[in-house]
Amino acid sequence: MVTRLNVELTRTVDESYPLLIGTDLAGELPGVLDAAGLSRSRVAVITDSTVNDLIGAQVMDVLTRAAQSQPAPRAPRIFVFPTGEENKTRATKEQLEDAMLAAGFNRDTVVVALGGGVVSDLAGFVAATFTRGVPYITMTTTLVGAADAAIGGKTAVDTPVATNLIGAFHQPRAVLIDVARWATLTDAQLRDGMGETVKHACLADRDFFEILEDHFVRRGGSVREMVGDAELSGYIARRNAEIKVEVVQSDVHEGNRRMALNLGHTIGRALEAALDYALPHGECVAIGLNLQCRLGLRYGYLSETEATRVDTLLRAIGLPTELPAGVSVADIMRAMGHDKKSLGGAIRFVFQRGIGAMETFAGGSYAREIPSAEVREFLEVQPRS
Repeated sequence: MVTRLNVELTRTVDESYPLLIGTDLAGELPGVLDAAGLSRSRVAVITDSTVNDLIGAQVMDVLTRAAQSQPAPRAPRIFVFPTGEENKTRATKEQLEDAMLAAGFNRDTVVVALGGGVVSDLAGFVAATFTRGVPYITMTTTLVGAADAAIGGKTAVDTPVATNLIGAFHQPRAVLIDVARWATLTDAQLRDGMGETVKHACLADRDFFEILEDHFVRRGGSVREMVGDAELSGYIARRNAEIKVEVVQSDVHEGNRRMALNLGHTIGRALEAALDYALPHGECVAIGLNLQCRLGLRYGYLSETEATRVDTLLRAIGLPTELPAGVSVADIMRAMGHDKKSLGGAIRFVFQRGIGAMETFAGGSYAREIPSAEVREFLEVQPRS
């Protein structure tokens, strides 16, 4: 005998949140917490060692003074892990959670993710699972974080076989993008963020692409000069955010259209894992973006001239466009097989249509399957740097 019950859990949840773009935003945190109804929650700041050295004390001072104004003051705490993608792991997450539990944090916690993309991904995942889920706020301090991880609620850690393979959708309660922090980044870190920036221009905005072309290709400008130009850097921060927000709002859980944000990531993420995270994320995305263009040429999704423009822009920024000499196609394919975009014996790719738009396929899908053997053959004939 079988007894069947229906568990009805239909619900509508408003997960809207504000996004602030500006300079020196640490002082905005108390107001953001108050607006989100979190001013009486105990604050756990999660950051990496580099960001902690730069602004950890400043942020903690702001949050401590705000906590002292509450009827029952509870001091915020900061939890620091070593800088680097190689530390965005389940082990680091466990260490942070254990430290928070030892410090007495519980259900009334709010996490503040302070840092770049690694911090946003890791701290967001901690918030998603700590006591079955607590709210979090992201204050992103890097260009790659602002362009990629801070917006959209995709939180995760890396594994030895693939990046971001273990995680959860958990939307932040607010996002702060502090453009002033970009001045503290190295040129290599700025270029890292430009990989995701060029991706956004390729998938959604031809005018954005041409503005980047004007600075880096026609004028020969550098990433340092980009940061020094308040109008240009502010525009890049805003346009990155607008594109990411528009896509995420239309497809929160990556059912279809949000897959467009994987442009350049199918090969790029696999390359990251194959290199054991020795190459920064944005550089791997740049290589993946350029290879996506070359593969797209085979199917007529863009012209030779358009593919060359993407390659030229990436090179002018100082980003790599070819597979490194020391990585094997077998390792890339192995990592791609573990990726979320892998499906049976095929790999799902998204492709740009020309510059500033995306290809769509049967049924309006933003992704198409390509046999693994065909992907392998394509990679094997690509030039190496």
